[in-house]
Amino acid sequence: MLLGCVSFLFVFFPFKDEVNQIVTTNVRLKQQWTDINLKWNPDDYGGVKQIRIPSDDIWRPDLVLYNNADGDFAIVKYTKVLLEHTGKITWTPPAIFKSYCEIIVTYFPFDQQNCSMKLGTWTYDGTMVVINPESDRPDLSNFMESGEWVMKDYRGWKHWVYYACCPDTPYLDITYHFLMQRLPLYFIVNVIIPCLLFSFLTGFVFYLPTDSGEKMTLSISVLLSLTVFLLVIVELIPSTSSAVPLIGKYMLFTMVFVIASIIITVIVINTHHRSPSTHTMPQWVRKIFIDTIPNIMFFSTMKRPSRDKLDKKIFAEDIDISEISGKQGPVPVNFYSPLTKNPDVKNAIEGIKYIAETMKSDQESSNVRHSLCMIHFLLSYCYIFFFFFFSFSSITQAS
Repeated sequence: MLLGCVSFLFVFFPFKDEVNQIVTTNVRLKQQWTDINLKWNPDDYGGVKQIRIPSDDIWRPDLVLYNNADGDFAIVKYTKVLLEHTGKITWTPPAIFKSYCEIIVTYFPFDQQNCSMKLGTWTYDGTMVVINPESDRPDLSNFMESGEWVMKDYRGWKHWVYYACCPDTPYLDITYHFLMQRLPLYFIVNVIIPCLLFSFLTGFVFYLPTDSGEKMTLSISVLLSLTVFLLVIVELIPSTSSAVPLIGKYMLFTMVFVIASIIITVIVINTHHRSPSTHTMPQWVRKIFIDTIPNIMFFSTMKRPSRDKLDKKIFAEDIDISEISGKQGPVPVNFYSPLTKNPDVKNAIEGIKYIAETMKSDQESSNVRHSLCMIHFLLSYCYIFFFFFFSFSSITQAS
């Protein structure tokens, strides 16, 4: 049985391919073992206690990275080993490992990832070669920090594994786990803040006048902007169905509200340009949006025009036609005697009646338009209220 010692010296640990969930690691894999066949007496060789020889000239444990992601499991062997006169061998080859790491994207970009690297011999079982970690923590003395990730915790464990093919033979491996936290400043400045600004811009669509065509332009512009940012996020995270990032949910939620705002804007503009003579307001619409909702929301100034005012007479009292004609009429025989009427006065009265009816019709049309404006205002107010309420609620829950 051969006893060996393995340790990791980390140099650099960045994510190179987050989309494919591959971690590229630059390490120095320090391995130590003793070969009794390579001992010598320093006195016989001029006091030489250690030499450096090519690694191909001696036996080496066939350590491989089990969770390799690029198909190159072997460690680079084109480096020399340090051989001491006691038979102790120290081999520290450099290696660039590409290992698989499952990325949990739920809290992207405020996420933490737990990645691991599993090392073990490929052909030797635990009865032939025993490997032990030099320490339960890798050496980070030469570690260079990444601009995107920071190492929060790291630890190594030794495992005895029994496989189904060989239930009586143990196999050894050393697994190093690394807990890394993403530095979110880049994504906050370039993704999250623009997203929030575009999202809040959606709520102000209904502050534009109803007859302004810019309402649709603004809504569609915000929708296109959110779509672009959503595509950017899709390019940054793995194509996995295990979880949906909260920022993606928020953007989808905002896009739904933007689409709803476009639909409401179309309805509002359509009703705004309707004529009261061709489209009559349903009674239930008037009951809900003019009589009920304003009272619930304490809009005391939004009162429906009174029907009594619409039916009010043009003249406060009847006029004596004889006084208008300028001619003295015959003395009435009784209370029901007819008055003398001038034909010009008749025409004038008919004209006044026509003007009065026209004014009444215009007043009714104005009241209907005013009612529509009230409904549009209520829809806008309700939309803005619900949008900001759900937006702040989702942000609060995410934080």
